[in-house]
Amino acid sequence: MCRKPAFLAAFALLAACDTAGRGYMGLPAVRAEAGSHVFDVRRRGDEAEAVRRNVAAFPSFDAVARAAEVAIERATGCDALTLEGDPSLLRAELDCPD
Repeated sequence: MCRKPAFLAAFALLAACDTAGRGYMGLPAVRAEAGSHVFDVRRRGDEAEAVRRNVAAFPSFDAVARAAEVAIERATGCDALTLEGDPSLLRAELDCPD
């Protein structure tokens, strides 16, 4: 009987892995791959958010950030000017063509 609460807690944690960040909820995600990483990219005006979807043991921020930059640029058609965040969720300021 104790297994059901543990299962529900694990499910809730896993379900949160693909949750859009504040300000990006309700926006459609574009799946983009770069390097060995897979991201769901959401764009809001001149900003974008990349949520890493793949499992990686102790990923380096630099490697994930480079892959996220490529994924964001592919998904949005814009240049990523800045990147901030962590290996799970990164946000970029975009320079988009008119």
